[in-house]
Amino acid sequence: MTNILIAKYCSALKSDDKKKRKQSLEKLFALLQEHDSDLVIIEKVEVYKNILRCFSDKAETCRELAVNVITEIISSLSQEEEYYVYLMPTLVQRIGGQEMFESSEEVRLLEVSLLHCVVKKANPSLLSSFLNDIIQILVNTLVDPYPKVKKESCECVVDLAETIPTHFFLQARSLVTPTLRNFTHQHFRVRISAINAIGKVVRYGNNASLDSVIGPLAERLFDQTPMVRQAVVCVIGMWLVELPDRYSYFHKLLPLILTSLSDEVPELRTEAMKLWEEAGKLYMQENENDIKDQMDFLTEDPAHYPPLETRPNLGCRTLVKRNLCKIVPALVNELEDWLVDIRVKASQLLYALILNAEIQITHHLEKILVGMYRASNDEDARVADNVEKAAELIGYFVPADTYCKIVLPTMEDSANMGQLRVFAAILKGSERTLLKEKLTEIGDFLKRPEICYNKEALYQRNLLNCCITLMLVCKEDCKEISYQLFVIMISILGLASNDDVTKMTTEGLHMLEKIDECSSLQELFKKHVQPVLEMLQNSVASWSLHSPERFIFEAILCHAGSVLGLHLVTISTILITCLKPEKDPEVKLRIFTILSTNIFSREDIFVQVPDSEQFLVTFVKVILKRLDDVSDDVRLVAVTTLVKLFKPLPTDYCMEISYGHIEALFGTMLIHLDDPDPGFQKVMLDALKELSELNSKHLWEKVNSSLHKFRNVDGCRELLKHTERLQSCVLHPVTEAEDSVTAI
Repeated sequence: MTNILIAKYCSALKSDDKKKRKQSLEKLFALLQEHDSDLVIIEKVEVYKNILRCFSDKAETCRELAVNVITEIISSLSQEEEYYVYLMPTLVQRIGGQEMFESSEEVRLLEVSLLHCVVKKANPSLLSSFLNDIIQILVNTLVDPYPKVKKESCECVVDLAETIPTHFFLQARSLVTPTLRNFTHQHFRVRISAINAIGKVVRYGNNASLDSVIGPLAERLFDQTPMVRQAVVCVIGMWLVELPDRYSYFHKLLPLILTSLSDEVPELRTEAMKLWEEAGKLYMQENENDIKDQMDFLTEDPAHYPPLETRPNLGCRTLVKRNLCKIVPALVNELEDWLVDIRVKASQLLYALILNAEIQITHHLEKILVGMYRASNDEDARVADNVEKAAELIGYFVPADTYCKIVLPTMEDSANMGQLRVFAAILKGSERTLLKEKLTEIGDFLKRPEICYNKEALYQRNLLNCCITLMLVCKEDCKEISYQLFVIMISILGLASNDDVTKMTTEGLHMLEKIDECSSLQELFKKHVQPVLEMLQNSVASWSLHSPERFIFEAILCHAGSVLGLHLVTISTILITCLKPEKDPEVKLRIFTILSTNIFSREDIFVQVPDSEQFLVTFVKVILKRLDDVSDDVRLVAVTTLVKLFKPLPTDYCMEISYGHIEALFGTMLIHLDDPDPGFQKVMLDALKELSELNSKHLWEKVNSSLHKFRNVDGCRELLKHTERLQSCVLHPVTEAEDSVTAI
């Protein structure tokens, strides 16, 4: 009876009616389920073969049903080889040839799922006999247009590799290229499946495939989806502990796992750290004899260690140290890559590499620093910040004596802001006791004019950071280089490019004030300014408008306060040289401005001068000569300066002794009251009115006796009236009571 039904249903499968064919498939499947134990193997195989023929049915619904039926059968079967003998050729014919006969995406997915079921169900020895067919199918389906087929194929590859690893080894390489094509698929789940698949293909295949895989895998660390990056991390972590002959490939694997330690997702960082630690522990176990001494004697962390970091285990550190020479050259190149994402990852790797290498980084420091100097100026702040953090690690692990021999010579010819930024960060991580021994050398170096005479704002900030960091790390030990630090900061103050730099420099000077045990900034200037002025005096003859020394001199005049009174002899020598006729008019204008705003307007300066009459006399002569300057601007500022010079006069200024100087002052100014320029005549008249208080009677007599010689008669008469009023006030002062009556 059963045979009759089977024959009937199988005959119906040939019907032109799609509905009848579908019903027959369903009945055949029900019959198999109902009479499974009663049917002899021949009858089962006959049913099975007829259902397999429906894989080529012209109706998609029938093909779909047929595949589902066979999948159910395979899932419930015990290990009968006969079924696979007929199944595999059918699958190869439908989805394994160069021409894909199955047009339906959904049916192709079911067929790949059926293949996956076979891989998981069949015993390894049976499965290995069909390996060629399976590989042929997967090579096709891995590049199928349908994403779900791709994903199912990748998962099938994983199970195939783990089920028959020995036989898989021989065929694995043919799966590499089609699997890699899915690394850039738009669906992130496909990318994840492909990454997992390639992990097993390389793990159980030929290690030579890793060379072609590592690049695309590294690119997935830039994937915007964290789960994709996590898949990469898991694959690399697996290779680090399971990959045969992995020692030959550590230099290619380490950069990927170390870069992932800085991933933006905390959970991913934690996973990467866990896998990295496991790899290190295994390496210690496998190399116990080689590193036994270190394991026995280096059990404690160094006293001077980055406070926010956990020290990697000895295996991790040894792994990195032994592969540095192969990693560093590529890393330095990638720090300058044209793609910003690559530069960011390279800077993250740099940090992790130094953290694990510790003092062994010294052997590669010169090459690494070249890349760091450039990368610290990167337009992307992430790169620059990562490089700065890495430089701080160098300070923790490399002694000051060592890095100074490498860093300072690179800046001798022409320092740049990148070098200074990196150097400041290295100083920040340095151990105080070791850095103390190099303070004088560092201070003398940074004090050089070619280092501290620079007007670029970023350069100035980085140089200031070097000074401030030295003071923060070494504290009162910096007292031995307080003069050098003062010179550097007063130079930056003079050449400051913006207000932020000025503010930062002032804060630095206040720090130095405390370190140098001074009660105020003026005391700090008092302690150090004289040798600076002497240095400036030696070069003043060659100053131009843009000479750095001129700006530094002006900074001293502006910020030293009353301390200037102690150094007016040196200052006057510098000023007189600056005011010579042949000097640039703009230089003279700047000097006059400084004189009027920062020296002559401050009485506290002259309090410090033993004999201020001598100082005023010197400057009066120089300034009066500038009334004849070729530059009108200089002449105008000279007049303004003269007024400020004598108003107010120093308390110790003696009018009787200085009669001759007043005579010369009035005489020269009266000559210019007759200047050809009416505008300058007016300026001079106003100035004479201001200064007439010095000796109004003498000025009246001088003008009155020479009135007939002046062309500017109106100006002379106005000046005469002004001086007459002054004399009247002196002879007949108005009392407060009289003034009140007059007002009423």
